[in-house]
This record gives sequence, C-alpha cells and structure tokens, in this order.
Amino acid sequence: MQIALMVMLAAAMFVLFFCGYFTGVIKEKYGKSWLYAVPISVAILLFNVIWALVEMAKSDRFL
Repeated sequence: MQIALMVMLAAAMFVLFFCGYFTGVIKEKYGKSWLYAVPISVAILLFNVIWALVEMAKSDRFL
C-alpha cells in the first residue's frame, strides 16, 4: 500500500508541475483570459489530493 501511495503522490506532483508550466504558456501566449483559470483550478484540485493522501498516510489503518 505504501508503494501505491508513493506512486499516487508522484503522479499528483507531476501533474501539478505541468499545470504550472501550462499556466505560464497560456499567460505568455494569450495574456490573461478565462483559459488561465483552467490549470489553476486543476492545480488546486491536485494540491488537495496530495494533502488528503498525506493525511490518510498518517493513519495506521491506511497502510
């Protein structure tokens, strides 16, 4: 179970990194527009997933 947790955390952080990258690309290419909100909302979602996984890992029943 610990391996699954580490894989999920790594995948979430990988997606979080690319959300920041694509936010920069959208900002550079299109300026400020409504497309700017899409990667930010996905990044917020992934941050919450990472936080929930870390909190669940603290529980003895999870692992």
